[in-house]
Formats: sequence, C-alpha cells, structure tokens
Amino acid sequence: MKKLLIPVLAVALIGAGCGAYYFVNQKSSLTERISSDSDDAVFVMTVSAITGYGSGSGVIETWSGQVEAQETSSITLDDGRTLDECFVEEGDTVTEGQKLFSYDTKDDEESLAQAKLDIEQYELEIEKYEKLIAADEKLRESYTDEDDKTNVYLEILDYQNQIKVLEYDIQEKELEMDAMQETIDASIVTAELSGTVQSINPPDSSEDSLNSSGESAYMTIVSNERFQVRGTLNELNLLDIEEGMTVILRSRIDSDIKWTGTITEIDLEPEEDDSASQSSYYESSETVSYPFYVEPDDDEGMVLGQHVTIEIDNGQDESKDGLWLSEYYILQGDGCAYVWFAGPSNVIEKHEITLGDYDEGLCEYEILDGLEADDYIAYPQDNISEGDAVEYYDIS
Repeated sequence: MKKLLIPVLAVALIGAGCGAYYFVNQKSSLTERISSDSDDAVFVMTVSAITGYGSGSGVIETWSGQVEAQETSSITLDDGRTLDECFVEEGDTVTEGQKLFSYDTKDDEESLAQAKLDIEQYELEIEKYEKLIAADEKLRESYTDEDDKTNVYLEILDYQNQIKVLEYDIQEKELEMDAMQETIDASIVTAELSGTVQSINPPDSSEDSLNSSGESAYMTIVSNERFQVRGTLNELNLLDIEEGMTVILRSRIDSDIKWTGTITEIDLEPEEDDSASQSSYYESSETVSYPFYVEPDDDEGMVLGQHVTIEIDNGQDESKDGLWLSEYYILQGDGCAYVWFAGPSNVIEKHEITLGDYDEGLCEYEILDGLEADDYIAYPQDNISEGDAVEYYDIS
C-alpha cells in the first residue's frame, strides 16, 4: 500500500545511536527527479512548500468563519394586531428611533370612541340616580309614618348601590381606554439601534426567521457599528481552543488581508449543520459542530457576511531569519536529528541535520545545517525504510 503523507500529532522518536544509521552528509545534485509509480512509493515535497503558509502540513489549523453583526434587533408583530404600512425595505440603512412600520389602529380608535360614549352614558345614569335620591330624601322628611320612611330609605340605598356599580364601570372603562390609547400611541414601531435592515418577512410568510426566543421575527436589523466573526469547529478539535485565545483572521479572497482578534465565546450547545463551513484539517462533515465567536481588535475593512479563515495566533506571521521546520518532520535519538530525505538516486535516505533554536508556539526548530528550502523530504512514518522509492509532489 502506498505510504501517504498524512500529518499526525505524534512523532516516532528513533532511539538508536547515530552510528547505526547511514547518513548522507554530502548531497549530490539530481540530474533528473523521477517519481516511482510503485504503490509503496513515499510521497516527498519541498521544504519550502512544507514551511510555507497554507502548505497543508497540518501544523496550522484553520477554521472557516463569517463576519456578522455583534448586535441584532429582531422585531416580532404583536398578536391580534394588523400590519398597516412598512416604511423601509431590505438593505436600507436606518438610524435609532427611525420609523419602521405601523399597525392598523382603526379598530382601536373605534373601540376608544365607544368607550367614551359608554362613560358618558354611565355618568348620565349616575346623574339620574342622584336626582332620585334627592327627591326621596325630601319625600322621606315629609313622612310621619315610620314604615313609609323605612321604605323610602331602602329605595335610596338601592339607588346609591346602583351609583357605586356605575362608578366602578366607569373606572374599568377608563383603564380600558388608557390601554387602547397606549396601543394607538405605539402603532408606529421605531428602530432600537442603527444598522441595516437585514430581512423583512411578510406576516403570512412560511419562511419567517426566528429571534433568540424562538419567536417569528417580522423584521431583523443588524448593527453596522461593530462586527464579530462566527466560526464552527467539531468535537475532534473542541479542546484545541479556549476563550481568551488570540487568533488571526484572513480574508478568503486575499490571505494578505488579515485582522487579529480574541475568542470571546465557545457555544457548547451542538448544532446540526453539515455545511462546508465546518472545515478544518481534522474536521469531518459527519461530526457534531459547535459555534464559537471572535471579536476583532479592529474590524476596519470587514464587510457584513464576508467569509474568513480563523487560526490560532502562534506567531506564524512573525518574520524569522533562517530556515525553520516543524518538529513533526524531525526524528531524534541519542543527540542526533535527521529527516527522511529524497536522495540523488530518487530513493529515501536518512539525512542528518543540525538543529538550532526551538519555537514553542509553532513547534518548529531552526535548521542550521543539512537542509535547504528546495530539498524534498517525507513525513515520518513507521513503515518508511531507507531505499524506498519516492513520488515527488509539487505543491504548485
């Protein structure tokens, strides 16, 4: 079976003495590189391709992300109310306090007018009962018979009870009128934040978006003032990141356009999403994904909806002199270090190298001697042996 160049996180350390190996210390120039067509051929690629950004070496993990607004306003329609007029369209830029839409208030205004008439009627009835009470009191004073006085007194009490009932009804109507007036006053809905109208869903639409409470949102506004980046990872690399880590954000269109930021939140509630946005070197579309969020240090130049890549900032963009190689390509034992090297005869050879400083952030060694950028090397695997045929891989 062909030996594949598959990055892994474990490196086989060879513990035998240096003298037991045959090192090619003097490299000869190849007159022609010829790839073997053997199934057992070992893939080799140039050191420059391995050490270059985006080489696919697996040392730098990246995740896909998308720029979104840090603040979003989702507006739902009130139950039982009818939409009258919408003053904005999707894509419009609005300011805080600007009119967005209005409700139909015809029924509320008619109910308010009827409530006023009801109160007037109650007041007329109270006035009638007050006149009857005044007349009964005079009549009662003219009676000498105690039974007659008692009967008139009971009638007065009945009128007074009727007045109390009417006064209570008036209070109830006034409360209803206050609520109706508040509803009428709130018939025009204004923007709670400045931003862009992202979506407007007709009231009878079956494709309404949902707000954070799971309610159907009629209109959604996203802030233009501050952006964040939403990324996705899965359980295979969930432990690779944590809140507070600094990251590098790169434009998918031009990787030279970049920003820095900080991971502010990792949502441990998994989402069911098999989209391509879950892509990382170790990720699989069949695994459960988790969203995480990055706050840029400076979002100047970012565009809402823009796609970016996210990678942990381990200093990979810092300029370093010399040649630096990932430790995953280097085997060590008894004080010696070497790589699997494509020799002059188009076969794998053990080649000794001299190591310098070590970069803990990037897990890289400085190569002081024994290797050049255009040399071809293989990723170490247990089944590689000296003399194995090679298959050259040109990253370009």
